[in-house]
Amino acid sequence: MHMLIRVLVPAPDPTEAVGVARFALDRLIGIGEGASTAFDYYKTLDESTARYRDHPRYGGLDSAHRLSSVTGEQLLDDAVEAQTTWFVETVATLREKLDRLDSAEVMDDVDFARYDCYRLGQFAGPSVWVYDEHGAGLRSRAAVDRYIADRDRDLLWVVPADVHY
Repeated sequence: MHMLIRVLVPAPDPTEAVGVARFALDRLIGIGEGASTAFDYYKTLDESTARYRDHPRYGGLDSAHRLSSVTGEQLLDDAVEAQTTWFVETVATLREKLDRLDSAEVMDDVDFARYDCYRLGQFAGPSVWVYDEHGAGLRSRAAVDRYIADRDRDLLWVVPADVHY
């Protein structure tokens, strides 16, 4: 499966932003110290083989957008909204499952209840749409807002990346 994630990075220009984002993305595919294997591989949108590069929904996005730009803000807001919607829907589904299953059934992962718990707790992977320059997942609007508040907003870039999991 493919998805379009966003990496928020401080950088002086778009080229540097993509380079910083690649460091974070490398960590998310298992390259580097402290790396995870949240995704199988990635492509930034400056690569001609990126699945989402010319996707009609994204209108030929550039490889990096200033957060202070309309497109940068929209990219970030779309990702946070998708992440929040997924989380709320998954919590609602899990509540229903927990109401009808007993503990042994949850332990045996009947109806994927235990798997839903795992996904809700992930710090990286398909349940997280936004990351920082270190590859750490920003799992909520509050986390994104704290990240932005701690940095010079004018130096922040949103780098979209096509990932496979």
